[in-house]
Amino acid sequence: AKEGQQTLLVSLGCGPGGWLQMSCFPETPAKLDWVGWCKANPHIVSLGAGAFAGTISETVLFPLDCLKTRLQSRRGFDQSGGFRGVYRGVGTAICAAAPASAIFFSTYETTKRNLTPYDHTHSVLGYCSIGLLSSILGELAAGVYRVPMDLVKQRQQAGHGKSLSEIARGLRSTHSSIFFASYLASFMRDIMHSSLQFPMYEYLKLALARWRRASGRDETDGLPTWQAASCGSVAGVLSAVCTTPLDLLRTWLNLRGSHEDCTMPKGIRTSPPALALLREEVLDVYRSRGVRGFFAGGLCRAAWMGLGGFIFLGSFELAKKHLLGEGATAIVDPA
Repeated sequence: AKEGQQTLLVSLGCGPGGWLQMSCFPETPAKLDWVGWCKANPHIVSLGAGAFAGTISETVLFPLDCLKTRLQSRRGFDQSGGFRGVYRGVGTAICAAAPASAIFFSTYETTKRNLTPYDHTHSVLGYCSIGLLSSILGELAAGVYRVPMDLVKQRQQAGHGKSLSEIARGLRSTHSSIFFASYLASFMRDIMHSSLQFPMYEYLKLALARWRRASGRDETDGLPTWQAASCGSVAGVLSAVCTTPLDLLRTWLNLRGSHEDCTMPKGIRTSPPALALLREEVLDVYRSRGVRGFFAGGLCRAAWMGLGGFIFLGSFELAKKHLLGEGATAIVDPA
């Protein structure tokens, strides 16, 4: 390194040679102490960057999420609020997004970092498989907090109560099987979504970094933040379309039992297993809307996840870069 310059290496779990290399000029001892502390505590960096990314993306894109919920509501778009009050429930969403995103990314980065030494193939398949398993564990951890908050948020979005206290009273009278079925539908949707999005995200970053190196555009294998965010956007759109049916089932379950036209059938009320309730919802959607009904709100969801992939993953990379110091470059090529 040049005189007066320090180079810090922080593993991102991208295989041998897969490091986050940061060059910084030590302007003050405080800056060096902060960078050193972040290097020694990468899980804290993931927590902070994840919370920041979740808050930013949820706030900016909340209207799309609200419109998607109303399009999927069994009461219909107009009766659920139409285009009015598209920020209804945004406070609940922010309260859910920051902790859930922090939990997800902390689990994701920690799992990826710990599994990388066991990947002896150093192949693209091994690299993406680690991303797949890490994303599944991240969703399982974050869903414990996210699911009940999403239930409250969606009832606010669809107008199932004039105030938060009224919605809270409705939650107390909601059958326990609805909560369990909502957990099951949410976990299936989130695991499927992450299983598609994050391996695609990691693969696209890897392919783009290799293309930049092969074409002579970049000799460091690093990706600018906006290019990494673009990879997240493409992966988000594709995974959103595939998981829309599960998202619709989750919406119907979250809005069930909170309004007079969403009561449970007698057979399920006396015997309330979550799987039976899920089957009942699938049949209800098919009978009332047909196969196309499972993709209601799909366009809003794809736009939400596409823009969200850019903002969410871009914000995460940007926040992580600044937490680790100015001029950080994420090296994504495992080879």
